[in-house]
Amino acid sequence: MQQIQLEKTLDVEVVERQLAELWQQTTGDGSADADAAVLRARVANLLVFVANDALLDDVDQMMRELTAIHPSRVLLMLGDRQGADADIEMYVASFFQTDKRTGEKRLCCEQVTLKAHGKFIAELPSAALPLLVSDLSTFLWWRDALRSTDKVFSTLTEAAHRLVIDSAEFADPLRELLEIDKVFAQEGAEECGISDLNWARLTWWRSLLADFYDVPAYQPLLEQIDQVQIDYVAPELAPTQVAPQALLIAGWLASRLGWTLLNEHPSQETDGTLAFKFAGKRTNSGAAVINLELNRVERGERKPGRLAQVTLRSAAEQQPTFTVGRSADNLHLITEAKLGPTTQRGRVLPVRNRTAAQLFSREMEILCNDDVYQEVVALAARLIDRSTVSSVDQEN
Repeated sequence: MQQIQLEKTLDVEVVERQLAELWQQTTGDGSADADAAVLRARVANLLVFVANDALLDDVDQMMRELTAIHPSRVLLMLGDRQGADADIEMYVASFFQTDKRTGEKRLCCEQVTLKAHGKFIAELPSAALPLLVSDLSTFLWWRDALRSTDKVFSTLTEAAHRLVIDSAEFADPLRELLEIDKVFAQEGAEECGISDLNWARLTWWRSLLADFYDVPAYQPLLEQIDQVQIDYVAPELAPTQVAPQALLIAGWLASRLGWTLLNEHPSQETDGTLAFKFAGKRTNSGAAVINLELNRVERGERKPGRLAQVTLRSAAEQQPTFTVGRSADNLHLITEAKLGPTTQRGRVLPVRNRTAAQLFSREMEILCNDDVYQEVVALAARLIDRSTVSSVDQEN
């Protein structure tokens, strides 16, 4: 990637002229055959905010993969809150997608990098937003601690059609999940959709769990479920907290099955197990109480913050148990139904360890809000609030 530092940081005309020159340098003198022309393509604006230099190289690599599918104008902002005050530095760069067969350059994409430190971070939106290409959808990928009241965050979100986060990267998962819930509650929040790459990683888990309910013979047994156990690996950056994936899948199950969180404080059965009680309804026997456990397990070969297994059980006759879990080699998701002494094997799906760019690419095809995710986050926030209150009461 060819990168040039600009002297006039906030001059839009200078930036546009330099980007055009970079593209022209790539196309050469124009004598090349038209079939070999290098196109300057932009189908979206992509705002990326990172908190430290360590993430810059990671984003650069991801942009090469992402822009092969969605050519974009990338506006990459570094906001170093811990560094000494330093005014904005601006760099422009171009990079190219090549033909896989011939190796010839086919597509020219562009990136503007803005670096600010200390108090000058507040000026990043005013420097970046004038560089957006009009009439294109704008996506904001926020890779910093999430604070719904942060002015930079709010300003960039207002300019975006979709906000993309990854709760697997949260340094303080419980607090930041609460912040997502606050963002949903803000006035005008419906104008900017929200995507969580960690929620996308749960697609197959949700699909496999839902598949149990499509089997007529299982349906009356699933209605008798009174215990749910969600096993998860601790988050890497917050090993004592519940992983966001565990809270999201718990919220999804409860919201889809119509369970209501009871007012009882959750029980801390062990250091790594937190249990909540829900009220549910059964067709023939009325109300039921469902015990839901979030259970931290050893990491082993699994990635931090990921689900290990979800189990639905009933104490009714046959003691049916329905399980979705990772295989011993972590390469597959396996479903299993136990009905008394009988074990019925279900679907086996390969684990799709999609890159962040692949996940992000899918989200760029969606502009509306995910109402299910919003409901799930709201319920997860209630679980967090309840567990926080319980912890305070125990300390007192």
